Amino acid sequence: MSILPLLKAEHVGAYNWGFVSGKSQTIYPWDSWEKTYTAEPGVWFHDIFRADGTPYDPREVALIKALTNHNAAPDQH
Repeated sequence: MSILPLLKAEHVGAYNWGFVSGKSQTIYPWDSWEKTYTAEPGVWFHDIFRADGTPYDPREVALIKALTNHNAAPDQH
């Protein structure tokens, strides 16, 4: 979550290719192509929401909302 405020401050656009945990398994790090993970990792690599729509980390969702709110002052994150 530390990179998003920096990107906003520098006026750099960014996106996350994962959104909902599922088919692409982007909650796992790059080495998952070579290593089998048998449980959800402590920190997700990508993806924001679980398959049921609940956020992986509600603070992350709150930060994204704050950073993308055009009405919020830049120092409100």
